[in-house]
Amino acid sequence: MNQTFFIVYLNKSIGIVTTKDIIIGLAGRNGLPKADLKDAMFTFHNSMVGKSKYFKRIENPKTTCGSCIQRVIKNIFSWYHYTSDAPTYDEIYFTGKLGLNNIPVYKLK
Repeated sequence: MNQTFFIVYLNKSIGIVTTKDIIIGLAGRNGLPKADLKDAMFTFHNSMVGKSKYFKRIENPKTTCGSCIQRVIKNIFSWYHYTSDAPTYDEIYFTGKLGLNNIPVYKLK
């Protein structure tokens, strides 16, 4: 089931950020997300706490802990990959592999 999932966040420095921007930004990154993408990612994650089994608790957006950031990325991609209510985007594809901590690995087309 592919629903249109258009959650909008207002980021102070870059303006409007959508769920699509976050997912595609995370799929196209190398390493940990920086600044604006990190802020938007944590805002999305914390807004989904209690709405999905993949988002169990609120995470601190000011963290510099790499494992905490990886946990948030894992939760977002697990939600995107395993939940039928999550949107699908043509700009990215599943590689067929699971990465560190069983994160579904997506790449840009």
